[in-house]
Amino acid sequence: MSKRSFRSLPPSATRSALLSGRSDHQFRELLYDFFTVANRLEQVRRYLGSRIGLTGPQYTLMMAVAELQGSSGASVGRVADYLHVTGTFVTAEFHKLSTRGFVSKRPDSRDGRVSRLSIAPKGWLALESLFPELQQINDRFFDLASREEFVSLHRVLQKMVESSRRTLSLVRTLSENAGGRT
Repeated sequence: MSKRSFRSLPPSATRSALLSGRSDHQFRELLYDFFTVANRLEQVRRYLGSRIGLTGPQYTLMMAVAELQGSSGASVGRVADYLHVTGTFVTAEFHKLSTRGFVSKRPDSRDGRVSRLSIAPKGWLALESLFPELQQINDRFFDLASREEFVSLHRVLQKMVESSRRTLSLVRTLSENAGGRT
């Protein structure tokens, strides 16, 4: 019988808040849970989009515009910032939605260089048709114990959006330093 050598990975993080003693097991478990939740949330988004003939990202874009447009429409930049995507992405997807009659775009009355985005009547009908299912899905998906738990989750995720932005910048730098090998 041969002896097996035992090897263990070093911790994948060094911040004490992420470690229990010297172990990163709970941190790794959190990451795997994030991957699972992100995948499931994306499946839900694709489903909701498909219910009205859209892709998941198009559905998200329409929901954001509907929320942000107010009485004067929402700028491309405001929608892009809100969704943490590029203005180019918003413009390209918005064009696809516009050709199908879901949304409309007009120049800003004060600055003609800025476009104001809004949901067209066909888009409102499509979105409103989703709300009975959307409410059931969100209530089930975010089955939290209290308002405080939700506020805490929201606060943590907002911090992680910013730290993930900085992390992607680091990853790009590391990739460039490695000669593009990733």
